[in-house]
Amino acid sequence: MEPAAVLTAATLALGYLVRVLSRWSCERSEVRKTELVQQGLSDRVRSLPAGSRIVEKERGREVEIVVGDAGPSGLR
Repeated sequence: MEPAAVLTAATLALGYLVRVLSRWSCERSEVRKTELVQQGLSDRVRSLPAGSRIVEKERGREVEIVVGDAGPSGLR
């Protein structure tokens, strides 16, 4: 095999590997950021008294959480 062909194949393989690792790293960062946001939301909800309501809006998503029992009548 010619050295130029080997060098070209090695360069292409290395480029592909770098692209795959870069994409994995970006997606892993997104997952970690989502985990941290959820953990923060959980921590805030734990500190609220029963009957409280919290609304979080992020990236076009809205999450509404009602904490604990709403009372004897069941009304919120």
